[in-house]
Amino acid sequence: MESEVKIIPDEKLAVINYKGPIEDLGILISKIMGWVEAEEIEVLSEPFVVYYSPRHEINDGDAVYDVGIVLKDDEDEKDVIRVVDMLEHKVLSGIHEGSNDNIMDTYAQLVDVAQKNSYDIIGSPKEVLIKSFHNCDDENEFITEIQLPIIEM
Repeated sequence: MESEVKIIPDEKLAVINYKGPIEDLGILISKIMGWVEAEEIEVLSEPFVVYYSPRHEINDGDAVYDVGIVLKDDEDEKDVIRVVDMLEHKVLSGIHEGSNDNIMDTYAQLVDVAQKNSYDIIGSPKEVLIKSFHNCDDENEFITEIQLPIIEM
């Protein structure tokens, strides 16, 4: 797995804050993507998930997470979809390919890179669903970018 440090610029996000089973993720992504399509909103990214519950525990019951997408412009909020500003920040990024069954291996590799380079992980992980269940039928072809917010020590 290759990794890189990236600066994520200021962004306008549409997000749904959620506490519930991870199995609801598909419904939440459908809700955001349906809103984007119905309102003809321009987006700058694929959908993403930010996990506030430990990533390795999300299948053990209710999880706390956000589902979102990066917007080109400011938009009106609707129902549970909030529009928020995310300030510029630095992340350690790595690509996980294939099924999420072994995604924790990619997380472990990223944490190892962070430790070797004296990066302090300062926030919740974000998974950008580049190729996932919302736009791909074959789990073996999934591509997920994992972003860990960091500061360099």
